[in-house]
Amino acid sequence: MDRVDLAAGGRTGGPLVIPIADENPITRVPWVTLLLIATCVVVYFAVQPTGTPKLDWTGFVERTDQEDLRFVVENAAVPCELVQQRPLTRAEYEATFRDGNGSACSDKGGPAQSPGKVVLLGALLTMFLHGSIPHLFGNMLFLWVFGNNVEAERGRWRYLLLYLFGGIVATAAHVAVDPNSTVPIVGASGAIAAVMGAYLVCWPKARVKTIIFFGPLLLRKVEAIWLLLVWFGTQFLLVSGASEVAWAAHVGGFLFGALVGLWWRSRDQRAASALSPPIPAPEP
Repeated sequence: MDRVDLAAGGRTGGPLVIPIADENPITRVPWVTLLLIATCVVVYFAVQPTGTPKLDWTGFVERTDQEDLRFVVENAAVPCELVQQRPLTRAEYEATFRDGNGSACSDKGGPAQSPGKVVLLGALLTMFLHGSIPHLFGNMLFLWVFGNNVEAERGRWRYLLLYLFGGIVATAAHVAVDPNSTVPIVGASGAIAAVMGAYLVCWPKARVKTIIFFGPLLLRKVEAIWLLLVWFGTQFLLVSGASEVAWAAHVGGFLFGALVGLWWRSRDQRAASALSPPIPAPEP
């Protein structure tokens, strides 16, 4: 989940680790995971205006034209809107995207930039919007690697609820950290982070084939616990105000998913204990 970049340039660089497959086979088709991936792809290529995004792993919307910008503002989650419970005013919109002030939230009021927008719906729709092709591809790769096992193990409805509520919690975490932001946030990574947190609890020892960028390019099999904890730790390297990555959304989503995973595991243990035959008392 990333914030729309206000600059024409932007930070370069890429992810430190990219999972490409796990050694954790599934026994049935993960239809919900496939549907979520298909939905994000269709929305990006058939619904979102194309614009001219820079193809960079940062996932920023680079050199956004006015049509792209209006679409994102009309549909994505914006912290200021969620806090104030009303769309951005025209003054806030101009201050943000003309003057580059990403914290232009104001109590002054005024004509709305998107008068018909339902701001709470934006918290849901923003999970299906992406800023660039690499942003989309990276998110869908993470979702496929970690999501299919969670779906197969926990069932389609529980998995879907984890994904949707995880995305909402992720957005809430970003809003809590930056409530005055007037910059839209886009991407499924907050919801996917929740799936990753649940995966960590359920399969910490699963081996994941991973591309590692550490000087030379390495391909290694890494246990999920180390891969996901490294990913989680790198989010705190993005806390700098210069970063356009919504790091708090990733952290909030991941912690939510881990808590759900712990709850699932606790329920499984209680159910297993209830089904176990009682141990007979020793005869006197």
